[in-house]
Amino acid sequence: MISIASAFYQKHRVNLLRSSYIILLLATLYNSNSSSSNNKTDKKDSESTVLENKKIEEGKETAVDREEDESSKEELTIVSKHSTDSEDGAIIIDKESKTNHKGGERKGKVDFLFKLLLHDKKCLILFITQAILLNIRTLLSLRVATLDGQLVSTLVRAQYANFTKILLGKWMILGIPASFINSLISYTTKLCAVTINRKVSDFLLSKYLSNHHTFYSVASAESVSEIQDNLTKDIYTFSMNSSLLLNQLLKPMLDLILCSFKLLTSNTSVMGEGTLALGLIVYASNSLLKLIQPNFTRLTMASASLESWFRSLHSNLHSSNEEIALLRGQKRELENVDYSFYRLVLFLNREIKARAIYDVATAFVIKYTWGAAGLVLCSIPIFFKNKPSEDTLQLKEPGNDMTADFITNRRLLVTASSSIGRFVELKRNIQQLRGIRLRLNKFNDLLDANKGDDDKEPRDERCIVEYDDSRIKFENIPLITPADQVLVPELTFDLKHGNHLLIIGPNGCGKSSLFRILGGLWPIRATPNKNHQSKLIMPRRTVDRDCAIFYLPQRPYMGNRSTFREQIIYPDSIEQFKERYHNDYDRGDADLIKILQLLDLEDLVTENMSLLLAQRTSKNDSQQLSTEDNQSPCAIKVRDAFSIVRNWSEELTIGVQQRLAMARMYYHKPKFAVLDECTSAVAPEMEQRMYENAQNFGISLISVCHRTSLWHFHNYLLKFDGKGGYQFGPFNPKERLCNEEKLLELNAILDQQVPLWERKLKDLTIAKESNIIRKSETNLNLFEKIEDPKTSKSNALFNANKGQRITSPTGQETSKRLPLFSQPSSSASSNLLRNNKSLNKKVKTKRKKERRGNIHSQRRIQIMYKLDK
Repeated sequence: MISIASAFYQKHRVNLLRSSYIILLLATLYNSNSSSSNNKTDKKDSESTVLENKKIEEGKETAVDREEDESSKEELTIVSKHSTDSEDGAIIIDKESKTNHKGGERKGKVDFLFKLLLHDKKCLILFITQAILLNIRTLLSLRVATLDGQLVSTLVRAQYANFTKILLGKWMILGIPASFINSLISYTTKLCAVTINRKVSDFLLSKYLSNHHTFYSVASAESVSEIQDNLTKDIYTFSMNSSLLLNQLLKPMLDLILCSFKLLTSNTSVMGEGTLALGLIVYASNSLLKLIQPNFTRLTMASASLESWFRSLHSNLHSSNEEIALLRGQKRELENVDYSFYRLVLFLNREIKARAIYDVATAFVIKYTWGAAGLVLCSIPIFFKNKPSEDTLQLKEPGNDMTADFITNRRLLVTASSSIGRFVELKRNIQQLRGIRLRLNKFNDLLDANKGDDDKEPRDERCIVEYDDSRIKFENIPLITPADQVLVPELTFDLKHGNHLLIIGPNGCGKSSLFRILGGLWPIRATPNKNHQSKLIMPRRTVDRDCAIFYLPQRPYMGNRSTFREQIIYPDSIEQFKERYHNDYDRGDADLIKILQLLDLEDLVTENMSLLLAQRTSKNDSQQLSTEDNQSPCAIKVRDAFSIVRNWSEELTIGVQQRLAMARMYYHKPKFAVLDECTSAVAPEMEQRMYENAQNFGISLISVCHRTSLWHFHNYLLKFDGKGGYQFGPFNPKERLCNEEKLLELNAILDQQVPLWERKLKDLTIAKESNIIRKSETNLNLFEKIEDPKTSKSNALFNANKGQRITSPTGQETSKRLPLFSQPSSSASSNLLRNNKSLNKKVKTKRKKERRGNIHSQRRIQIMYKLDK
């Protein structure tokens, strides 16, 4: 059996060894990319996170409230480090748990990134070209290794003629295509990265800005600080790593396979088995490296999240610089930025330490352990001088010797060792690429979850939505926030084009919610009352044509780095402007000037022309032309004034911005316009002109304004009471203003008189109580004087106090009636009756005053009730 097996092995030795190489290579790849160790570390981190989460808040408070002395700074570093480690672990574990939870849903669905790359012909052509070039470079590398061995062999033998022939005739000539291939591989890799970046960016940006509902919902999500990083940095990192992936994966595989096959067919009989043994050593050492390998996926995601938070704080500082400066909140913002920066630095320090330990072990194993094993394998033929086998004798070329074989084999082993080292690095890059892919997938899932359509409003299936460009009708439509807070259970009103609606009410009553439903930002809900049918009639929202509803908020939007013309025609583009005026800029600019004159904004055109003239003058002065016939600067045209680019949000005041926003509405001329206190920073005279011009353009106004001077521009009123109720109906501004003035006068009188009445009533109450106590004490004293101890109680006291409650000397009242006496005939009894009559008279007078006060208050309530109606 042994002889048969030996004969079979000798017969099929080359094929068996080649198959073993491929199987060992695949096993090494699988072992490198498996995540069993990472799962174990995740379990340990999840167990330790529960105990460490208690320290997070303490670390935050310590970081924010740090003192100036050095001892407190050291304490900050220690506590923040512990809190950062635990907090980062909690963040990443939570994200991975959510990802794993959704993994079941993704099993049957191909990743959208792979779909994009596989369906793009340009990417596929670049990948195929890159693979062909990598194969050619690998073959050239093998030829270069053989020439290196021949050069060293001729140099040792002092064969200078052969050395010069090989160097100039083969080695230098081979360098020409090798250099060209290397440069071409670098070019195709960068071109592939740009193509992937363009493809992914177009896909995500088109989905993110596809319609107003998706953009608003995603921008209002909790992860808004990471959106800008997802659309910029994450896409760039993914495209670069993806373009390098084929180079990092295919090049080492080709090097390992071809180098092992080349060593198998060498002149040394033991190189084939030795290469297999070296592969087993590599597999074992790679398994040991996994024990200390950090989870690069978690590190990448955590680092990206911390960097996003740090950048979002700086972006907030830039956008809110004026508010922060006025409130002098720079110290508080510095604490927040410092805490964010310390968290990032401490995490990076921990990441660098974890990477450093792994890099030291990897460098030692790859460079020295595998290198020493390769040297031992190459030195075996020299020390033991084994004769070549029969298989290799047929492949033996003339001129080969032991020195050339040693150099060639050494070069091939070094190439194979570096290829395996690239596999180890590939493991890290794949995990980092996986972390970026998870972030992009999470962002894509967020876009899919908030996907909407411009032609279809987000609504409940039980709610009927109809479209009519000349009418807005709410029929039993509830105003419910996305957090399911019911502001108005059922809202019903009807507004036709040509009418103007005024909306008033306290804060948080549902005014802005009504506008968000009209704008398609919030979904349309059905009424919870099953007996009522919810129905909404509104103009259709489309992107291709002007919308019938135009919105003007209190703080208008000013586009960044856009021309003056683009500011007025926003959201239209220059192409739409040219299509509207048939490429006639002069006619279009003339219409824009007419609109600006209605709002006293024609000075902006003159100001823009002055700025352009100053810029051209300074440019001509800086050029310092030497010619005497220097031409004067060109005249500034009106078209140039509309094409100037400025930082409009910072250079224009809020009042000018509001008037410029009103100019947009005049340009688009919608049928309905929602004005949400859009003239709060405008003078009253200009405000009247703005509303009057809007009505002259045939625009129906839906206004939220607190100035009574604008009420006469509306003929319908929608009033919210802030408790879920509302009133809708025709509106008479003159009558409403008259009643409002009366109500203001009455309130002013009441504000002055009510405190006086309350003070008088309090004094009367005190006087009444003290008078009753004093009279009761007097009556008791008189009763004691006239009392006959042998007979029953006196009748006079009962007759004087009949039907009254008696107050004891201790101040407590008693409800017992005095017994019936015979009428006393003494003078004390007559005095008692006289005093009691005066007391009853005073009590009757006070009761009359109280009745008058009650009648007055009832009349006031009736007047206020009529005014409210």
